[in-house]
Amino acid sequence: YALDDEPLAEPKPLTAQARLQVARESFESRGRLLKQFSEGAQFHITRGNVDLAAFDLHQTIEQAYTCVLLTLTNYAPPSHNVKFLRSLAEEQDLRLVDAFPRDHHRQRAWFNTINEAYVKSRYSKHFEISEEALVWLGERTAHLLELVKVVCDEHIQKLEQDVSRENT
Repeated sequence: YALDDEPLAEPKPLTAQARLQVARESFESRGRLLKQFSEGAQFHITRGNVDLAAFDLHQTIEQAYTCVLLTLTNYAPPSHNVKFLRSLAEEQDLRLVDAFPRDHHRQRAWFNTINEAYVKSRYSKHFEISEEALVWLGERTAHLLELVKVVCDEHIQKLEQDVSRENT
């Protein structure tokens, strides 16, 4: 269709109530995915299915960072790169940095491995991840999920206060 000569509508900021609704919906929908992938990862770790465990951990981390971005900003880029999503989410709340320490080369290497797991754990016969790495990544992911809940809950509470102020 050809655009006519009518000017495009100017975007308007969301009301406090609309921001709250969008944040709640994002947090709830991503929260369900987080729980499912996290449970899947734990199941596969206990069964020794390292490839599936790595994939599910990747998806848990991806959804956790996406949850923060959507809840706090109403935008998350369509990316599976958890290093990229992590950097964007950490810009929103520095407390998230604590989830995956970067103090040691091994920690950075394990996070890089889980970043690659989205594709390689399913399609490369050369993908390898140690049990030690999986355990550490699982523990750090559990901590990430705790941080995500705190960050998102606090943001939603702030939005609720904004709505209350707007309605008085």
